[in-house]
Amino acid sequence: MNPKKPLVWVVDSTYTGELHARIGLAERLGYGYECIPLPNGDNTRYQQNLQNRYAQTDGSPPLLVISGTGEETTAEIADLRAVFDGRLFNVYLASILPEQRHPRLADYDLVASPQLSGDNIITLTGVPHLLTHQSLENAAQQHASYFKHLPKPMIALLVGGNTRYCQGFTVEHAQQLAQRVVGISTQLSAYVMVTNSRRTPPEALDALLVGLADVPHQFFDWQQAPGDFYHALLANADVFIVTGDSLSMCSEAAFTGKPLLVDLSESATECFHREIVGRLLEYGAAKLLSEPFTPWRYTPPDPTGALADAIRQRLAATSIC
Repeated sequence: MNPKKPLVWVVDSTYTGELHARIGLAERLGYGYECIPLPNGDNTRYQQNLQNRYAQTDGSPPLLVISGTGEETTAEIADLRAVFDGRLFNVYLASILPEQRHPRLADYDLVASPQLSGDNIITLTGVPHLLTHQSLENAAQQHASYFKHLPKPMIALLVGGNTRYCQGFTVEHAQQLAQRVVGISTQLSAYVMVTNSRRTPPEALDALLVGLADVPHQFFDWQQAPGDFYHALLANADVFIVTGDSLSMCSEAAFTGKPLLVDLSESATECFHREIVGRLLEYGAAKLLSEPFTPWRYTPPDPTGALADAIRQRLAATSIC
């Protein structure tokens, strides 16, 4: 057994949720990590650059690489096994997979997926994310002076938007969503905090906020707020309403253990989203957005922690560590 802790490389991504999932896992593992660039189309040069980078590391430690869905890099990252033969443990985070899985997934040491099962697969409830209980507590303390003045109970409305394969987050859909949120807010006499994502169409967001005019609410743009303000919202909210197109936001809300209502309208979500969020429904962490609201309790799923534990166990059983 090699007593050295692994060198952890996180493959970069332009997709926020995918990158946060990889970084969240790396942070939960506790070994430290570095980000490496995406493959550049020149596989030979890419491998040489990584070899040179590895050569600068003291002591030839075991290597753990974390990549996954987003940009199509499955084959290029799988090919690193030949470059770092006997030293590499390759992890693939599959937030959403098409009906036909990539044939090179079998070349990974571990695949984490809310859709798949098998020998080298960890089946998750939800998807990995950045949150920890400590990060929620820290954010709540950091912004305590702001949230203590807001009315209770508080509904956090977490809004995604259009995806690569579904463009249904329209003005009409936003208006219908607002009507349902108003119904829940009125029932609970609740204050509504709204935030968006980079995928939220501006015109749909405007329509949503106009539709909430009859209930007390406010909106903050996640791109303009301090980095941990979103985490503070998660810590302070009493109920979540989340659009089902964002697996990250659904998983983050479920991690808090608070009631989570999900909009899974077929016109605004992909079938893969409905399948994966359906696991949260089956688990009991979420219910469909409908009226009236009835509170419930559940044990929060922790896909990031479950995956980190599985990786530590697999590493201990391999010859690279």
